[in-house]
Amino acid sequence: MPQSRPIERKLTTILAADAANYSGRMSHDEEGTVRALRAARDVIDTAITDAGGRIANTSGDGLIAEFPSVVGAVRCAIHIQTTLNQADHMLPFRLGLHLDDVIVEGQDLLGDGVNLAARLQEMADIGGVLISQQVHDHVRGKLSGVELRPLGPATPKHLRDEVGLYAVVADGVSAPRLLDNLGPKVGPPTEMPEPALPAPITEMRAKFVKDRMRIGGAILALAVVDIATGLPFVVTMIPTLILIYVLYKRWRALKAVEKAAL
Repeated sequence: MPQSRPIERKLTTILAADAANYSGRMSHDEEGTVRALRAARDVIDTAITDAGGRIANTSGDGLIAEFPSVVGAVRCAIHIQTTLNQADHMLPFRLGLHLDDVIVEGQDLLGDGVNLAARLQEMADIGGVLISQQVHDHVRGKLSGVELRPLGPATPKHLRDEVGLYAVVADGVSAPRLLDNLGPKVGPPTEMPEPALPAPITEMRAKFVKDRMRIGGAILALAVVDIATGLPFVVTMIPTLILIYVLYKRWRALKAVEKAAL
């Protein structure tokens, strides 16, 4: 019985790249799309080689590459997007990066780590770069002029585990849409306006304020009468307690309505 080859594994930084709307472009202009893809691939392939990486898997308009350096991989991704985003004659790409222990099968890379990098690429904006928590932890503070914007944890499609997502924000790299809603804003915090209250609650609040002022005035008047006339304490205390109880009941009614509406 022949022995099976041992499974070879390695820890590496995986870059997944895929052309945006490739099929749609092909349906309108096959030759023009191929020329634009070739121009983009020339940029991508050269950048990967210059950064010390290699292309492992290819699939028409997409590829998987690996890098020995996590920082080098992110720098390469930024260079690729900066170059492609400035050229109208090249296909735009999405890029995703992840660091993981993967299976080496000939020249190809296999495993969950490769799948995750591909899912990050799918989730990235056109012209953008999305990285995993693992990549972020290795490059944080090592890339000048680059912001790693947290987008929160997510469970990518067809994968089991949740992963932290970060967008690479740099000059020439497309930032995520609605960026302020996806991560913490840069600069001093601003106070968020309170949501508008339903009209009935607003009216009840206004009425309660007026009632509070009237009852407070009545209690003050009773105190003045008590001091001026020297009436027995119980004579003014009973109506004072009644007024306080009435105000309390109206306050409870207002809070009950607010709780039901909000």
